[in-house]
Amino acid sequence: MNVFDILRSPVDQQPIDPDTLVSGGGVAHNRTEAGILHLDSDQVRLSDQVYAHPQLERWANLTKDVIPYYTSKKSIAGKIANAGYRGLRTFNHAKESEWILDIGCGNGAQADLLDNHSNYIGLDRNAQRLGMMLERHPNATAIYGDAGALPFKDKTLKYVFSSFAFEHIWYLKDAVMEIDRCTTDDATVIIVIPTEGGLWNLGRNLISKPRFTKKYPDLDFEFVSHVQHCNQATQVIRTLETFFKVKRRYMPTLIPSVYCNIFVELICTKQGA
Repeated sequence: MNVFDILRSPVDQQPIDPDTLVSGGGVAHNRTEAGILHLDSDQVRLSDQVYAHPQLERWANLTKDVIPYYTSKKSIAGKIANAGYRGLRTFNHAKESEWILDIGCGNGAQADLLDNHSNYIGLDRNAQRLGMMLERHPNATAIYGDAGALPFKDKTLKYVFSSFAFEHIWYLKDAVMEIDRCTTDDATVIIVIPTEGGLWNLGRNLISKPRFTKKYPDLDFEFVSHVQHCNQATQVIRTLETFFKVKRRYMPTLIPSVYCNIFVELICTKQGA
């Protein structure tokens, strides 16, 4: 089983030689010393320019504090995140030849729930977090890439997971279209999102905002949150429903409303399946 069997360059859509990391069209990619495959597209994204803002760079430099806060079981935010990870266990039945893609994998905390990591692919656009994921799961595959230009051949992925990431994706429709392209007809896609535009906003203002504002007075937490959380929950759901059949699972109350729950688990299958 070789991940290069399903990879293609997001630049020219050609297969990538596993030894030279050069695509069939001559596009050179690279792998870091830590083992991260750089398979980013050559598209100029407006979001890249926005994220160069000093406040967003300041936030990015707080990774060692931010990641534990949002993933550790010791904090309220971390406990919520870990509850949202549980859907990944659904893929523990996957065969070793069936790849599991995790979009926005971060430090790989959610992958702790998997029995096997040799078929786990973590994709993110934060190299530091990908390095943390590989330290945690050295048998996994780490890809620095763009959710809106996935580096996979058509119909090669049977399982896709993402937790607390789709609210951040500026090019949401591109990402959903790419998932549709890369997945098999019998694929299962599980997307977990916070209830942006509902109860989640209240919780952030009551818990996270006071913490980070007090600890980092030079940080404009309101601005950072506004830029990063660009998609409300209803927007993500509507976009997914354009391409997939979507079963919604609201948590923790099961009442189908973003105003009564903290997050939503979206179980997606192909329209024709």
